[in-house]
Amino acid sequence: MRTWAVVALLLTPGPLAAQGVRFDGGLGVATGTYLFEERTTTWWVSGGLGLELGAFTLRGSIPLLFQNSTLIAGSGAGNVPTGGSSSGTVADSGRSRHGDGDGRGGTMAGDARPELSHGVVEVPASATTEYQSALGDPTVSLSWRTRAARSTTLGLGATVKAPVADTSTFGTGEWDVGFNAGVSHALGERLLLGVDLAYWRLGDLDDLELRDPVYGTASLGYLGAGGWGGTVLASGGTAVLDGYDAPFSLGAGVHRFRDGRSLSALATIGLTETAPDFTLGLLWGIRLAGW
Repeated sequence: MRTWAVVALLLTPGPLAAQGVRFDGGLGVATGTYLFEERTTTWWVSGGLGLELGAFTLRGSIPLLFQNSTLIAGSGAGNVPTGGSSSGTVADSGRSRHGDGDGRGGTMAGDARPELSHGVVEVPASATTEYQSALGDPTVSLSWRTRAARSTTLGLGATVKAPVADTSTFGTGEWDVGFNAGVSHALGERLLLGVDLAYWRLGDLDDLELRDPVYGTASLGYLGAGGWGGTVLASGGTAVLDGYDAPFSLGAGVHRFRDGRSLSALATIGLTETAPDFTLGLLWGIRLAGW
């Protein structure tokens, strides 16, 4: 879901000194096997308000999640395959991939067994359940945008994720804090090239340490006549889980901006084991009041 914030920061047109209140809503789905044999599918709906004060925007939102396993936990940086109650198994498997565990997964002197690489993590069958609903972690963000040159816009932002969802549902039970910086540059009248960098300080689970990742997103957007547009993007970063690949995904979307209202649809395909295989989301926003 964090990709939505990137798209909004880099590609949303309009005045840089807006004043008013906006409502933002969204719904979507993410599905994948991640590190496991079992497939986890997450449906989400979210709602929030944004207060625009000149170049600054203060925004808060909260999601409601529907998920069929406890293997995936939401974090400020996106979905993380923590393994739920089997998070210790995920940690042990990661150490085995490095060959610095108890020797069961690594190549040791005199041991011709190959090092475990990209094998699935075995978890109890009870980890996969019927769909259950739970309130997700609310986030509050503050962003700032300014025009650095005629064709270039800069943005800075900070986000805090509060630990409402714990490890018994679909969360980590810890605070996360993120910082991001983005730049978008107009290539002619219709094309926008965007780059965003983000750093997240993630809270650790009791038996699974989460690395603090750095993520980058590059996007190319087209804004046509009548407020219609499109986006292609690539996103990736450093690994959150020790011993596992970093997430990387490719995506494309369509957008509609008109009279203070916005509508976007975005799909992504994950290319690594810690990214969801597929996501699809719809995001809309409307200005409720302006002054």
